Amino acid sequence: MRKFFTLLWLLFPVAVVYYHFNQGQVQVAREKAQAHVVAIRELERAKEPDWELIVEEYDKLTAELPAEEHPLVRHQIRLAKAKARLQMLDIAGSITDLTTLLQECAQTHGDDAKITRAVREMLGKAHYYATYLLKTNGASEEEWRPFAERTRQIFRYLAEHQDAAALAEYERRVETEFQKVMFRKTP
Repeated sequence: MRKFFTLLWLLFPVAVVYYHFNQGQVQVAREKAQAHVVAIRELERAKEPDWELIVEEYDKLTAELPAEEHPLVRHQIRLAKAKARLQMLDIAGSITDLTTLLQECAQTHGDDAKITRAVREMLGKAHYYATYLLKTNGASEEEWRPFAERTRQIFRYLAEHQDAAALAEYERRVETEFQKVMFRKTP
């Protein structure tokens, strides 16, 4: 029994070194990336966010990730970066990024995945912002109409392809909130 424990004691450092040089490095990179995400979220919640800095931080975060990181994580980071670019009113760049991201997400995760729906929704918002900006800046109808039509198409697609169970759950939540508001006692 003593030999067994001695052997375990001698082999333990080998296991630790093996883990350190294989999965340990990936785990450390993921923990650093998680801390970086927390810092970025704090920057986003600031009263006056510096969106250019946030976009740069998302670029740094992408570089920090391990090479074999799951594509979903990378897609979520790219979506967050596109949202930040949209906040900077870089509409054209945001639409380009979101269109590319939508194609990749649909190919990787499928058309009905949450990330694909989120990208599609953000793309619809980007087209809406483009329509609004063009219209308010006095652009002709020929300039802003394609963006408005694309917005309509995207949101119609989202509405038509919504999960029936999710829609029923949403309607139930709205009804519950409505009942709370209607029957709330005022002091």
